[in-house]
Amino acid sequence: SSRGVMSPHDVAIDMIGDKGLRVPDAKSVADEVHRAGGLLFADITVPSHFGCRALDLGVDVQLEALDRIAAGRLGRKVVAGSSRREIPIAGDPIDPEDLTAIAEGLDTSAMRMQRHFDHARALAEYLSCCECLASVSYPGLSSHPDHDMATRVLMHGFGPAVDFELPSARGITADEFIARCALNGRAFPAGGSRTRLHARDGAHGRAIRIFAGLDNPLMIADDLDQAMRWFCNPPEP
Repeated sequence: SSRGVMSPHDVAIDMIGDKGLRVPDAKSVADEVHRAGGLLFADITVPSHFGCRALDLGVDVQLEALDRIAAGRLGRKVVAGSSRREIPIAGDPIDPEDLTAIAEGLDTSAMRMQRHFDHARALAEYLSCCECLASVSYPGLSSHPDHDMATRVLMHGFGPAVDFELPSARGITADEFIARCALNGRAFPAGGSRTRLHARDGAHGRAIRIFAGLDNPLMIADDLDQAMRWFCNPPEP
């Protein structure tokens, strides 16, 4: 938690986030914030510390939810914070079981995160070929508005997440599409080994965010393809 830390001149950014998985120019933002006398906080949860060293980019405090580092084994939300200066951060004690899950997860995090990243790239490349989608967003695609920036500020790939949007003309919501995917991962914990689909803008929106797991991306692509076939030829009302 960062309760009581941020001042009016401080700014918070996501290193991969917002609609379309945008990647900010952290160095430029840090320079601007520092000129105003503030601190720059960065959430690195999506790329993790494996994929982004925000402190090296001029960020003052980086925060990371540890669900994926602990392989989905946490009993509650745990956020790790690190900074380039001594900043008091209020927080609650971490349960021993969660500490064990984090410690054991760190031993394999680099190997697992690389697979998350690689699988996300495979799914993004598949989805980018699907003409029936309104858009596909992934920092590793050359079509992404922040692709060049992502190549400079991210490491080992472009993160584990992919966004895609259904065209509104079809009348199919994100929740309906996800329900058609047998491998949507909703029954499994966040950060675990299974790929999970999330209705990014809510159940009735059109955007779906995929968090790639350690499972076979070819099976996930086939599952998405089956849902896409239904989406392109929906049943008569």
